[in-house]
Amino acid sequence: MKTLSFLFLLLLVTSCASFEDPIEFISYDGSNLEKLNMDEAAFRVQSTIHNNTWLPIKIKPSTLEVYVDGKKWGDLYLDEKIRLKSKKDNELNTMSHLTFEDGIMTKLMVYRFKESAQLQLKGKVKTGLLFIPIKIPVNYTKTISPKNLNLNLDKP
Repeated sequence: MKTLSFLFLLLLVTSCASFEDPIEFISYDGSNLEKLNMDEAAFRVQSTIHNNTWLPIKIKPSTLEVYVDGKKWGDLYLDEKIRLKSKKDNELNTMSHLTFEDGIMTKLMVYRFKESAQLQLKGKVKTGLLFIPIKIPVNYTKTISPKNLNLNLDKP
């Protein structure tokens, strides 16, 4: 029994060695807009993520707040549970939807001609490692070019 406890503790300590950066974003491989209306947008995102830990990680359905230039635009919902295999690049194809704040169409019309805007995602992502639930705080900021998004707002 002592040996089994020692082996479990050793496994736990060695697997926690890579908890500094457990998940690494490798690439964004595109997205497909499946639904767009005045209240929400539903889309499927393709990306590649590397799991640096020795254990598989589950990312559970979560919610993040979306800000553009410091103003809240809505909430981003991850609709599906994701399982990241250990020590591998994982190609993901996940469904998400974004619920908009009031007045989104006027904001989109103004931002479509801007050269750059600062996109920020804030919130906590629910994950699980073995049987331990973990909430990881996210505060991701990126400068994007709204001019290149091609939302086709002119066409009905």
